[in-house]
Amino acid sequence: MQKRMDEYTVKYLKYALFNSGEFELRPSNIYNDIGLPWDNVSTLDQARIYEKNEGWYWNGDNDTEGVTWGGCLESIDELLRHGVSIPTLDEFKNIVLFTETSEEIPSSDYVARVYRALGERGILKKVRGVLVGRPKAWEFDKQKSSEEKAKYKKEQRDTTLAIIRKYNPTVPVIQNIDFGHTDPQICLPYGGKVRIVSSEKRIFAEF
Repeated sequence: MQKRMDEYTVKYLKYALFNSGEFELRPSNIYNDIGLPWDNVSTLDQARIYEKNEGWYWNGDNDTEGVTWGGCLESIDELLRHGVSIPTLDEFKNIVLFTETSEEIPSSDYVARVYRALGERGILKKVRGVLVGRPKAWEFDKQKSSEEKAKYKKEQRDTTLAIIRKYNPTVPVIQNIDFGHTDPQICLPYGGKVRIVSSEKRIFAEF
């Protein structure tokens, strides 16, 4: 990160590297997805432009817990396409799926197809929860205005929820969480335990 690291990111990085136990995940008040060119040395002391974060979008009432599995949606797509080993359907019964989209800024149609593939394989029906990272909506070759970014993120959010609900009507789905290809970031523990308390709209993770 140019200029300085985000305090929010540092907080969760310290949990990951120097602590153990359960910690609550909380939404950041601000976010950034507009980059600065790394090939220009003069940007190293520049601060990025931050915008007000919308917070988390919560759908579902169940309290649940499980271990995390997932990652970049485009990478999950590659795993499915090429037959790379993933958890079994029986193992997915104990998994909280997490996904996020990258700087490729995929269309909502593409996002729908990948989630549909997860649904048709029986994965969405089995998982205990779904956590979705805040979508990156700006890249140097796709410089969207604030209005365009908001529209893009809403389309992706609506599409994601619609597809998941087709295969699982009750699983808690929390979107716009602070992990993935935007800043600041939660260092989400991969394969770690996550506890979702829908009744209080709170998420806890073991580091």
